[in-house]
Amino acid sequence: MKRGKKMFIVILSILGLLALITWGAIAYLGRSQKLSIKSIENPRGDLYLIHITKPSHQTWKAGAFAKFTLPDTSSATRKNEAKGDQTSRWLTIASTPDEDEILILTHNSGSHFKETLAHLPAGSEIEMSWLESSLTVKDTNQPLVCFASDVGMSALRPLIKEWAGKAPIILNHFDKGVTIFDNEMKELAQNTSNFTYKTSDELSQSQAFFKRAIDEYGNQASYLITGQPDDVNEIKNFLKENGIDNKNIQVSSFTGLK
Repeated sequence: MKRGKKMFIVILSILGLLALITWGAIAYLGRSQKLSIKSIENPRGDLYLIHITKPSHQTWKAGAFAKFTLPDTSSATRKNEAKGDQTSRWLTIASTPDEDEILILTHNSGSHFKETLAHLPAGSEIEMSWLESSLTVKDTNQPLVCFASDVGMSALRPLIKEWAGKAPIILNHFDKGVTIFDNEMKELAQNTSNFTYKTSDELSQSQAFFKRAIDEYGNQASYLITGQPDDVNEIKNFLKENGIDNKNIQVSSFTGLK
């Protein structure tokens, strides 16, 4: 009985510790903080680049995303929530941890969330929580072969800026007219010997670009794919059909893109 009671206490202690760790992780990841809108650019059409103040000592992993919640607009907010309209969305952070602001690149799809976000005046507060990692570089010795469609480039930009010059990188952007980071990537490619950057007008061009990378690196590279779900699935299937193991493929699909 004594041995059984002792074992029972040990098990309870372990379960209690695990619960405490889990609670701590949830509290840490889910903690929210209010941020201030610095400015909002509208480069073209429905494309918006949102500049948000970065809290002091705030950090994240390149390729991270977070949950952003609109400021409370009292009756209007409650009315939209009652209709089922979202007042929160998961958005990718396009800036690196070393930059002095948080950047969000997005389309205004016309939803309540996007329409409100795109037209927030400078100084407005927006809430950020659940800062998590998306794409990650698992092996710094592996070349990185990357694909982005549309605003999916925002997920890759921080990773490219962090790893350019440290590992061979091949990046293709099926841009669909989203060229806001194009000059930056071209300049980085010109100044970095092991970084290749190309844009595509058609998905078939991206596939041809990837075929050359597959022929050169095969399963010795890590393949990062971001963007519109249809494009992401096409490239992922193309990689598999050409012998790339699923374990070497990372995907971040921007389900809000149409």
